[in-house]
Amino acid sequence: MQHPEKHNHLLIYAHLRNYPNNCKKPKTHLGNLQQRNIPFVLFIFSLFFICILQTPASAVENQTFTCGIILPLSGEMNASGTALLQGIEIATDEINNNGGAAGHQISLRIADDEGSPSKALSLFNEMKNDGIPAVIGSYSTSITLPIAEETKNSEDIILISPRANGEPLYGISPRFYQINAPFFTVTQFVSDWLSYTAERVAIIYIDDEYGRSVMSGLESGLKTHSIPISGSFPITNEDTDFSGIFNTMLNDAPDSIVISVYDSRQIPIIRNLSDAGYRGQVILTETGYINLLENEESEFLSKFSLFMIPSHSYLVPGERTDRFVKSFKDRFGQDPERTIAGYGYDSMMVLAYAIRFGSENGTISADSIQKGLDESRYYGITGPKTFDSYHTVPPVLDRWFFKDDKFILLMTSLT
Repeated sequence: MQHPEKHNHLLIYAHLRNYPNNCKKPKTHLGNLQQRNIPFVLFIFSLFFICILQTPASAVENQTFTCGIILPLSGEMNASGTALLQGIEIATDEINNNGGAAGHQISLRIADDEGSPSKALSLFNEMKNDGIPAVIGSYSTSITLPIAEETKNSEDIILISPRANGEPLYGISPRFYQINAPFFTVTQFVSDWLSYTAERVAIIYIDDEYGRSVMSGLESGLKTHSIPISGSFPITNEDTDFSGIFNTMLNDAPDSIVISVYDSRQIPIIRNLSDAGYRGQVILTETGYINLLENEESEFLSKFSLFMIPSHSYLVPGERTDRFVKSFKDRFGQDPERTIAGYGYDSMMVLAYAIRFGSENGTISADSIQKGLDESRYYGITGPKTFDSYHTVPPVLDRWFFKDDKFILLMTSLT
């Protein structure tokens, strides 16, 4: 699938503006200068240059727009937060190297929320109080929820979430936008998948806002297809030993197990499942550890039929994606095609798009950014970013299958 390049929103240019109506050029001709009073002539030229300096073009030129970035750059989710930040940095460089956003160079105010919802909220309020009109953050639903709630209390700041998509965030605030499609797109697809491949299903999920919304969506979808759930097993923040869970789970003989765990505990869960002797179908709804699983855990993964069906696509094919991959490799020496860096990139690009098309006379505010976001027609490297009335985007899903010691991408589709 090729991207439509007719809307080339990658290059954000500064626009030269005409003189305003109230700053007309003097009609004095050089041939008449000797016939005029010299002080009067100097006065006219002074007015002329004052008008020039006060035009919107001069007001915008060389100005800087500061965007807040709040991500987990340490702790359990630091790998995901770092990938998002790297994507944001690639986009920021592209924007600044091509004239800026509506003539403004973009600078980043980067903060580490350490995976803590309270820390994220504190950082967000600091940025809001400092007059920053737009923030990109955070990663998971549980971290993002408090700051999304806070946007209800202020008309002076916009929050763009690069990744979080749990049910509590859906339409939460007119100042909150999601770059990743809502969770229920994947639970619907997984439920449909299981209706053809399973008779008894067990579900493991993180016991937080996101995990519970996934569990609720799967429960509803499987009920529609008359597929019984043999057991559901919430994982709390304190849980590190999962052997007891599988002893209980496997007594009910599920032929399919769905694992919705987005942090590093995904790995010991899969190890324990393999050690317990399970040989049925396993579906992962999170892919943050795809490279680590493939490179270091293939012995465990090969024991059962393993699929990854997440609520996102890493990257969709196209020229813009090719440019991003090359830039990423050149800067970081890594391949971004199996990371969520593309969502950081698209978050910054859609913000630049909104600044370009929403601002008037070079003025950037939360209102102008919101106007630009509402009118967005940006097609990103992770899919289209046109926002509906709930400020979410159309879903794009990947389907992966583990075979011959590696994950194979079966399909990427817009649903």
